[in-house]
Amino acid sequence: MLFDVGRLLHEEFLAVYRAAAADAEGWEDAAVTVAHRVGARLASAKVPVAQVVVALRSTDRLLTEAMLDDGGDARALAAAGTALAAELMSAFCADDDGLGDALLAGNAPGGAAPFYTVVLARGSAADRVVSAFRKRGPVVLATSGHLLLPVAEAAALPLCREVWEELGGEVWFCVAERAAARVALARKEVDEIDALVSSLGRPPGVYRIDDMLFESAVLETPEVRDELGKVVAPLLANPVLVETVLALLEADGNRAVAVKKLFIHRSTIDYRLWQIEQLTGLSPVNPRDLALLGTAIGLSRTNSLG
Repeated sequence: MLFDVGRLLHEEFLAVYRAAAADAEGWEDAAVTVAHRVGARLASAKVPVAQVVVALRSTDRLLTEAMLDDGGDARALAAAGTALAAELMSAFCADDDGLGDALLAGNAPGGAAPFYTVVLARGSAADRVVSAFRKRGPVVLATSGHLLLPVAEAAALPLCREVWEELGGEVWFCVAERAAARVALARKEVDEIDALVSSLGRPPGVYRIDDMLFESAVLETPEVRDELGKVVAPLLANPVLVETVLALLEADGNRAVAVKKLFIHRSTIDYRLWQIEQLTGLSPVNPRDLALLGTAIGLSRTNSLG
């Protein structure tokens, strides 16, 4: 059966958008019911997911603009679009029970996509993250909490950045891609990236192994770890100086921002930075040295410096 997906969504979703625009009671329940019915219909007809996603975006834009022109509630309309898209896209994931766990265990069942990008999210409620991804395309959710996107990393990264912005930027995404039979390695990689990002106090964002190559190299080289441990041992014994380095890292090296974060005077941070250089021979005002100090602190927190 052929579908004009855009027309179908417009006809089915119009009443929900109208109710949301008027902030009428019960529109949320209506959105779930309608989207579930339409999603099941499209999924059973095997309508391509990409076609559905395009139609969803177009329908949301057209109906939202129409309701806003009539004075509709913008916030409720945005919520309606999100709820409808998330519930509809969940229909395309209904047959994925156990698929995520199987892939992460090293198996590639029949029907699996050729490639998966594994995403580990931290800092936001899981249901919000899953809903945000599902309205952009299919998602396989494992019981471990890892998300598996059936697309290559090049396509997954823009999606992650879109979701990151939608969620307000207060979330960390660690991303890695592998062929279906090697998804377990992608899980190991994102777990390692997340451990490094967390221990180093990196700001919210989207991270790949390429963003952490230096840290990974240090972690895997005992000689380098030992030498780095000796250099920064005096710093690690001083919590105030450690806090100063981390604040400067979070501020991307901007001392004025770090001062506000630490609630100290500019002269105080200058003195602390001088102390750090005297103790370690590394200058925190030098981007390379600051990154090295941050790496040492982070690895010490994961007991990687011995």
